[in-house]
Amino acid sequence: MSAWRRAALVGAILALAHLRHGALSAADVPLVRVPDPRSGENPVFPLPALDEPPVGRAYTDPHFGTRIVRATDRGKMRHEYARFDPFNCDGSLILLHDIGEGAFVVCRTNAMPWDAAAQRVRVVELEEIRWDPKDAQCVWGQRGFRLIRLEVATGREEIVKDFAADATVGPLLKANPDLYRITMKGEGESSLDLRYWVFGLQGEKDDYRLRFVFVWDRERDRVEGIRPIAIEESKIDWVGASPLGNWVLIGGDHDNGPPLAGLTLANRALTRFHRLDYATGHADVGLDADGREVIVMQNVRTDCIDLIPLDWKTQPILESGGSYAGTNRIPLVRLQYSEQGPTLSSGVHISCNAAGCAVVSTYIEPGAAGKNWLDRSLLLVRLDPADPRAYYLAKLHNTTGAYWEETHATVSRDGSKVVWASNWGRSVGEERVSVMKLDLPEGWRTR
Repeated sequence: MSAWRRAALVGAILALAHLRHGALSAADVPLVRVPDPRSGENPVFPLPALDEPPVGRAYTDPHFGTRIVRATDRGKMRHEYARFDPFNCDGSLILLHDIGEGAFVVCRTNAMPWDAAAQRVRVVELEEIRWDPKDAQCVWGQRGFRLIRLEVATGREEIVKDFAADATVGPLLKANPDLYRITMKGEGESSLDLRYWVFGLQGEKDDYRLRFVFVWDRERDRVEGIRPIAIEESKIDWVGASPLGNWVLIGGDHDNGPPLAGLTLANRALTRFHRLDYATGHADVGLDADGREVIVMQNVRTDCIDLIPLDWKTQPILESGGSYAGTNRIPLVRLQYSEQGPTLSSGVHISCNAAGCAVVSTYIEPGAAGKNWLDRSLLLVRLDPADPRAYYLAKLHNTTGAYWEETHATVSRDGSKVVWASNWGRSVGEERVSVMKLDLPEGWRTR
């Protein structure tokens, strides 16, 4: 039996089992493996004809057996983005983004809908809000030039660092009075232990571009490196630290000025720079199955999602359709935008919050055919360099007519659940979505 037919048969058997015996618990679900994620020829599972479920009522994906629940009402409250875990460290709270008001709201998760007025704890008035990895009641964020730690229950704020008073950064701010904030440009992150932070200094001149980038060691309260950004180097999407803090990542555009062209790796002193990729696509930093620092990113030159080790030895693929030989990088999933056959009609997002895996979600616009196996799909990809593999998780009932209708699926750091945005194909373009939650099977890392 071919791998294609075997995977399709497994899906059919799961669906039959659910009809006969009811939904399996999340712990019992056998994940359905994608036969060859680096090929365009994989089983295409149609979108199940299901009505939008009531809030709080779990249902089972008929193809894959996974347990899914609609966790919020359909409105303007949703999680922020694929790269960030919206849950605190014990899962009791979630950070939701009110896209209508532009606010961020901490909500309890002990009852659904999570966004109900009774579940709301506090509006957080900070930028680039991230949960503390150990303290379930604290978030971190910025305001102006300050890094702030906030206790969500009490609202008490602690100024962790005011860079306006820093011996290295402060004089730059005085010399450049149009500079107005520190930022990671909305997508960067600190190291997992919150020790190393990479910030850009943004000003009003030159169309609000980044003017400096610097690295701060919180443990030593020391700026380890700082570098001015010339105008020809300023096409930068985001800046951030690697998960273990060993590296700096600068997300440059493909036509940005050297040495910051494309996705760029740097040391913390900001004295050495190395191009990792032709451009900066949808991506997330993480740890592979061996605990090594990586970034998983869409490769616009090969139509793949790549596993890219953070290493001076890793080489970019600069030519369209270029070879992977000698690059130290591994293709994980073929997107098939440009090849003949069942062309992918969807955009993609990537989440690597849980060590050893990436969650890949797709989103599709109104009227798109959706004939490729990846269209309207949610995948779990094992970041095992020796045996990279992927599993189907769910079909996605969502149609994207505006930005906040993109799925942006994100996996929690503990690897227990995935959330994404869904409008169930209704009121497309109005950005009225629900947060959907899928419980991952226990022990999935060993499968």
